[in-house]
Amino acid sequence: MSSCPISAEAKPMTAPRPGWRRRLWHAGLLVTLALMWGSSFLMVDVALRDFSPVEALTGRMAIAALFFTAALFIRHKRPERSRKAWALMAAMAIVGNAIPYLLINWGQTRVETGTAAILMGIVPLVTAVLAQAFTRGERFHLWKAIGIAVGFAGVVVLFGGPQFSGGQGVMWGAAAILLAALGLGGGTILADKASDYHSIPIGFGVMWIATLVSVPIWLATSGGALPEHMSWQSVAAVAGLAIFSTALPTLLLIYLVRSAGPSFAGFTNYLVPVIGVALGITFLDEPLTWYAIVALGLIIGGIVVGQIGGRRGKKA
Repeated sequence: MSSCPISAEAKPMTAPRPGWRRRLWHAGLLVTLALMWGSSFLMVDVALRDFSPVEALTGRMAIAALFFTAALFIRHKRPERSRKAWALMAAMAIVGNAIPYLLINWGQTRVETGTAAILMGIVPLVTAVLAQAFTRGERFHLWKAIGIAVGFAGVVVLFGGPQFSGGQGVMWGAAAILLAALGLGGGTILADKASDYHSIPIGFGVMWIATLVSVPIWLATSGGALPEHMSWQSVAAVAGLAIFSTALPTLLLIYLVRSAGPSFAGFTNYLVPVIGVALGITFLDEPLTWYAIVALGLIIGGIVVGQIGGRRGKKA
C-alpha cells in the first residue's frame, strides 16, 4: 500500500453519470489497483527469501525513486523548491514510507502473508482516528465510532487464532505490522496536506528522501554488502514492489479518483486484504482458519460501517 498524495489535479469534477463502458473501465482499474497493493504481501515474502528487510526496503525505495525521476522528465516537471514542500516530503518519506515498509518487511519474517494482509486492513480505520485528531472538518459520528470498534475487534479475534501460538516472535511481528498500519495512516494524513502540489514532483521527492534514509541503515546493518545468492525471483519481487506496489499505484490512484471519485477509489480498502489472503493461500499454501475469516469480515465490516457514518455525517 502507498501513502503518496492525491494531488490537486486529482480532485474530481462534477460530471454526468458515466455509461456502462466507462463504469466497466473504472471497475477494471479498481481491481487492478487492489491487485497491485494486495500482491505486495506475496512479493515481500518472495523478496525476503534472499534479502534482509532493510535490503528489500532500500531496493524498493531506490527503484521507485528512479521511476519518479523518469516520470519527472517525461512529463517535463521540476522538483519542488520550497522549504515547506521539502519538509512535508521528508515527513511523508519517513512516516509514510521508510518506517512502515521496513516494519512490514520485518514483521513478515515472523507472520504469514495472509495475516499481514488482514492486519494491514485496519489502515482506513487508523486513518479515520488520526484524521479526527489532526485534521479539520472531520466530524466524529456514532457510526464511525462503531466501525472503528468493529474493525479493531477483528484484530483482537485474529490474535486469538492458532497462527499466534508460535511464541513471542509472532506477536512481535504482528505488532510491527500494526505499527506500520499506524505509519501508513499518518502518511495518508500528510499526503492530504500535499494536495496543493503536483503528484509527480512530490512522489519524486518522497521516494528519494526515503532512499536516502534507507541507505545508511543498509550500510550500518550489512556494510553495503549484497547477499551472496540472489535468485531472479527475489530480485523481481523487489522490483515489483517498487513499480507495481509503490510507484504505479500512485499514478493509477490519481487517475481513478479524478475520473470516478474518491468514494469509488476507496473500495480498494475492501479488496486489498482479501487479495493478500487469497494469494497467500494459492501460492504459499498458507492455511485459512476461521479466526482469519471472522477477523477479515470484522475489519472489512468496520470499514463499511465507518464509511456509512462518514456519508451520513456529510449529509447532516
